[in-house]
Amino acid sequence: MTCEYLFRLPLLLSGILLLGPVTPAVGQQRLWSGTARVRAEVGLDDNPFLLKRGHKQELEQGLAVDALSGRFRDMERATDLVPRSTLEMGLEGPALGGRAFDVTAAVEYEANLYNPRRRHTELGLTIAQALRRDGRLRFDVEWRPSYFHRNYLRDAVDVSGDANITPEERRYDAGVSREVDLRLGYRHRLVKSTRERRVEVRAELELRYFDRVYDAPFAGRSRRGPGAGLDLTLGLGRRWTLGLDYTFQSLAADPTSEVMILDETAFSTDFNGNGNTIDVFARALVSVDRSRVEHEVALTLEGELSRAAVLEVAYGQRRRSFGSDQPYDVLNRDRGDSRNEVSAKVDMRLAPGLHLLVGARHAGQTTNRAGDPGSTGEETDYARNVVSAVLRYRF
Repeated sequence: MTCEYLFRLPLLLSGILLLGPVTPAVGQQRLWSGTARVRAEVGLDDNPFLLKRGHKQELEQGLAVDALSGRFRDMERATDLVPRSTLEMGLEGPALGGRAFDVTAAVEYEANLYNPRRRHTELGLTIAQALRRDGRLRFDVEWRPSYFHRNYLRDAVDVSGDANITPEERRYDAGVSREVDLRLGYRHRLVKSTRERRVEVRAELELRYFDRVYDAPFAGRSRRGPGAGLDLTLGLGRRWTLGLDYTFQSLAADPTSEVMILDETAFSTDFNGNGNTIDVFARALVSVDRSRVEHEVALTLEGELSRAAVLEVAYGQRRRSFGSDQPYDVLNRDRGDSRNEVSAKVDMRLAPGLHLLVGARHAGQTTNRAGDPGSTGEETDYARNVVSAVLRYRF
């Protein structure tokens, strides 16, 4: 559930705020105000680690072989109940041309109930300046200092000496990263709604830079790169809005030597150095490149069902193309992922300032890459469902 409290504290500030002096309009009093907002919500996630069905069952079973290898260490449950709480502090008032300017800082904490290793904090900063023609210039920074994704294959030890690696001879470590996401967006109204034409069109262009860095020994999973997006919003009368959003990202990763379990007969290569090429599950130290390009399109429809209820439905598709040219990189060479996502939510006003919001989201991803990436900790084919109930109060 989400509880939201919003209050303003007049600060009686005028004059200079970062962007220079503000000249009050005749007969108007320009005031700056502080804002504070507290949010709390909870959601049920049936696949937080993005596992395929068979691997979800193995996690729940708690097999001895997985305990020995560390495959699911600190991954307690294949489902999770996830409370989130957020504190936002802001300052807003007139700046350039007397138009609204605001700065907001946010701290969010996610307290996973069943998988405590996943608990983490996210920090955010937003600076926005209103412009002519319902325009807006906005800069966002999001920072996640530490996040546990899941466990990945680190090494393999041939304890039996038969040159073939069994599941209990694999060794996994935690994949932990930190990341920064920078966004700069400009919104502009293209068509204004009039009494004769109840249609309004707005466009927003966004530039982005993303940087995710993994702790050792998984530096090869780190990636960074630019991105861009275009959002078109079509207002249909006073009650309905149609949105079309396209985003692009080019994420580069450094080719890195990693341990994988490969079939020597498929490559006619002696990976483990025992003098033959007949081992089906051989320990192989090979170069891996996780660089990729992403394209995502989303379509959203939002409208008032009544004065007290708002419906939003959305569909999105994301495609990833991996650019690895490493000869033994079976995980990423010629790989393509496709994810489809649908969601719906209804926001109902129960009383002045009191809202109940219920929502659901389903996502499913498939890949064209053959083989079993589960041995390394990769997951390419998965389905995920998230449901939430939100109670929001504002005053």
